[in-house]
Amino acid sequence: MTVRRAAALTSGLLFLGAAAAIAATAADAKPVNIKALPKDISAAQIGKIMRRFETDLGVKCGHCHVEDPNTQEFDYASDDNPAKSTARVMITMLKDINEKYLPQLGADSRYATQVTCGSCHQGQSSPPTFD
Repeated sequence: MTVRRAAALTSGLLFLGAAAAIAATAADAKPVNIKALPKDISAAQIGKIMRRFETDLGVKCGHCHVEDPNTQEFDYASDDNPAKSTARVMITMLKDINEKYLPQLGADSRYATQVTCGSCHQGQSSPPTFD
């Protein structure tokens, strides 16, 4: 895989929010409850991915993560928000598109750009519909 493709894939994995969870907010905290992203990913890398999700989907952390109403802190490891499960499925879908299906299309430059959350969502929590 080329460096460009690897960088694009990383960018493409950026939503769906919050598929990855961080047990603490410290940059050096060990991420926990990781299911759709690499198990050895750092908290800093997850932070970067989550910021990309915010941009690609026009959402904030609470879209996928559970917030404690008393402390206003997020429980990033919690799976109580159903949107987080959806995010995990979509992250896996992006990975398949970019790693499995796009390479099957050959060297055609039209398929060199990786698919990201923003490719469909265009800054909205739900992709726009075309009626």
